[in-house]
Amino acid sequence: MHIFYIDDSKDEKNAIFSAIAIPGDQWRASFAMIRDFRVGLRQQDGIPIRVELHATHFVAGRGSLGTERVVPKGRRCQIFKDALTMVSLLPGVMVMNACCPRAKEDWAFERLLNRINKAMERASSQALIISDQGKEVEYTRLARRMSVFNPLKSQFGAWEDGSKTKNLPLDRVVEDIFFKDSRSSYFVQMADFCAYALLRRENPLPSKTKYGLDKAFDLLGPVLNRNASSKDADGIIRC
Repeated sequence: MHIFYIDDSKDEKNAIFSAIAIPGDQWRASFAMIRDFRVGLRQQDGIPIRVELHATHFVAGRGSLGTERVVPKGRRCQIFKDALTMVSLLPGVMVMNACCPRAKEDWAFERLLNRINKAMERASSQALIISDQGKEVEYTRLARRMSVFNPLKSQFGAWEDGSKTKNLPLDRVVEDIFFKDSRSSYFVQMADFCAYALLRRENPLPSKTKYGLDKAFDLLGPVLNRNASSKDADGIIRC
């Protein structure tokens, strides 16, 4: 069993979804690593471990961090990169990503579910999916439909029987998607960090590039599932 945590990051151009997969038998060790990271932030920067770290606001210097100390933007960006490095070191972790124009964000989520299902088939495992809140009704309906009827086109033009599409239900996804407030999940917050890192690589901003955030996604290189898409060097699912 693998537990997948999904969150998104968006701007006026793109919608990015990132999924962090943790093997069930490594969940407690992974949680302990993230908690230790947060304890370190509390000790060094005064950031309480219960404060939500939301990437967009965090690196921009907006929002209360629950501390009287000033955490300057440069330090926040370094913390952001340190968090990605920490994610890459979680035991057995795998990160998958989808990128598309804002108008096609539901398409990206659907394709991400398909790639999760395929990854679990290759790993002879199953997936329990936990997503940030926001589109509970839409995505629950989508996943339920895909668990029964999920016609996919062959990347070679046709399947072995000559048909253009084949029904490949999400048979590796257990239960409905669980939706969790990101404020109460370190893992969802880290998925948000991964998505924001890709967003800044796709659409660099001078105010963030000066701190190296356009290169931050590269820190996840060792744990990217590059099999998710043969059309992208990092396995990013694209429209």
